[in-house]
Amino acid sequence: MKIALRTSLQHDVELTSSSRTDRGVHAEGQTVNFILKKPIPLDKLQYILNAILPRDIRIRDIFHVESSFHSSLSALKKEYRYLIQTNEIQSPFDRFTSWHHPKRLDINKMSIAKELLIGKRDFIAFQNCSKPAATTIREIEEISIKSGDLVDFTLIGNSFLYKMVRNIVGTLVYIGEGKLTLSDLERALITGDRKKLGICAPAHGLTLKRVVYDFTK
Repeated sequence: MKIALRTSLQHDVELTSSSRTDRGVHAEGQTVNFILKKPIPLDKLQYILNAILPRDIRIRDIFHVESSFHSSLSALKKEYRYLIQTNEIQSPFDRFTSWHHPKRLDINKMSIAKELLIGKRDFIAFQNCSKPAATTIREIEEISIKSGDLVDFTLIGNSFLYKMVRNIVGTLVYIGEGKLTLSDLERALITGDRKKLGICAPAHGLTLKRVVYDFTK
């Protein structure tokens, strides 16, 4: 993206993104802001960027914002989606966007467990230790789980710690398998012990769906 912008604008730019996405994670609603040093019609810039960028990256919209805008700090909330394929044979059409986990999951247990994560609390137990945050207090507005050919998770919150969504999904899967109990989850939330929770779900099942700002809500 940075190279494409430099090529298009003929000057260096500093990019600020709304959310980091690890290798393998997808994004439908990634937001990036930068400063233009010289005017250019935005529809022309969008056309040029989409012609230069790899085919798996597209600029869906481009517009001016206030100089105080910050893609990450100005965000009100973020929505993520995670997909799990539980069938014995994974559809090849889902192989890049879902975690193939061919085991029976108790969706009812998982749905009960997710309620313990709703609200404002310390999520240090769901943080990847290699990149500690200044504060581990976060607020989750919603977690929904829909079952079908794909188990479909939606998580909405004001912000998420590094790998927090994937750690939540991995923990709920462990509860759905019977490897963890509600008491285990409650204890981990109190102690902050990451080792007492489930695995970090694979990156390729995760998608950043949207980032909400005061002009998009």
